Amino acid sequence: MKKQTAFMIMALFFVSFNLRTSIAAISPVLESVRADLHLSNGIVSLLTAIPVICMGLFAFFAVKISARFGLERTIAACLVLIGVATALRAFSHSAFTLLFTAFFIGIGIAIAGPLVSGYIKQQFPHQIGMMIGIYSVGMGLGASFSAGLMLPLQKHLNNSWQLALASWSIFAVIGFLFWYPQMVKHREIALTSKIPTLLPWKNKKAWMFTLLFGLQSGIFYTISTWLAPIAQSMGFNGTQSGTLITFFTIIQMIFSFLIPSLADLYKNEKAWLLSSIGFVLIGLLLFLYPLVTPWIATGLIAVGLGGLFPLALALPLNATNSSQEASAWTSMMQGIGYIIGGIIPIIAGLIRDYISYDKQVFVMMMILCCIMIIALSRWKEKSSVPSNS
Repeated sequence: MKKQTAFMIMALFFVSFNLRTSIAAISPVLESVRADLHLSNGIVSLLTAIPVICMGLFAFFAVKISARFGLERTIAACLVLIGVATALRAFSHSAFTLLFTAFFIGIGIAIAGPLVSGYIKQQFPHQIGMMIGIYSVGMGLGASFSAGLMLPLQKHLNNSWQLALASWSIFAVIGFLFWYPQMVKHREIALTSKIPTLLPWKNKKAWMFTLLFGLQSGIFYTISTWLAPIAQSMGFNGTQSGTLITFFTIIQMIFSFLIPSLADLYKNEKAWLLSSIGFVLIGLLLFLYPLVTPWIATGLIAVGLGGLFPLALALPLNATNSSQEASAWTSMMQGIGYIIGGIIPIIAGLIRDYISYDKQVFVMMMILCCIMIIALSRWKEKSSVPSNS
């Protein structure tokens, strides 16, 4: 039984590993892509924007598709879609091919994400925090590996960014091989579990979860987008600002496993969420009033965001009774949440254009943290599980 559980955890890890690799791999070769295909910066930016937008828009369809084909088989199909679309990048000799693959990679990620949460609810109902931590670490490692190894990989493959991008499809194959036994094992359940679950549009708690997820996503993407430029405006050179981003990513990844695992042992969702927001808020405040080095401030923000993402992912799992219901809540939360998360960095950019104060983005993120604290202060945890209505 322990061996079987370990294999299930490995399957979960490799599925989650594939949910960020193809997006993160684009960033290091953006300039090569732009130059080789003679693209504008606006078109090139769509290569990362399209998957994130799809992650929001297509998450709403996850529950209906899962109800029709079964949770495990749908996740397997998403891995195939991500793998095929990634492999097709080997033939990317036009902007259309790259945008086409980005679109279908986004669809695969959008549908798989909520269903992985449903799978965790179904298979690990008493270890939700730890499994969400593994899920988060898998995505973080996938993003870090693909971004960090792209340039060496490109150099090794005769300087072909097309082959370097396509090579990440091998992890979709590995993920599918690990996931296939889960699909076979649950085939009979999948064929008999086709009762559709509606998205919880009228549930106030589901909307609060959506707000929290969207705001923490927005803060994360804003930090990812603007931390390096702001650090450079504070006197960091290019190498130092890049190292600061790497430091942020490593700390966040460590605590994305540690905090939800501790939350499994000491169960108080509200306290863990408030503590994580507090770390982010203190870190942002230390950027405004630099009493310590930016490295410490960045580390505090990374600790907080490392906890916020998996804790937010776990909220629908702890508030629902079944894997189908958990997937429905997660579909709504991620669908609207990722759209919010994609819009906030754009707002941050506009604020930087029109407000001369050089740390205005940190003020905006502090306001978002305060909104999350206010929302949580109105949340009264109950032992009973709410319905969808």
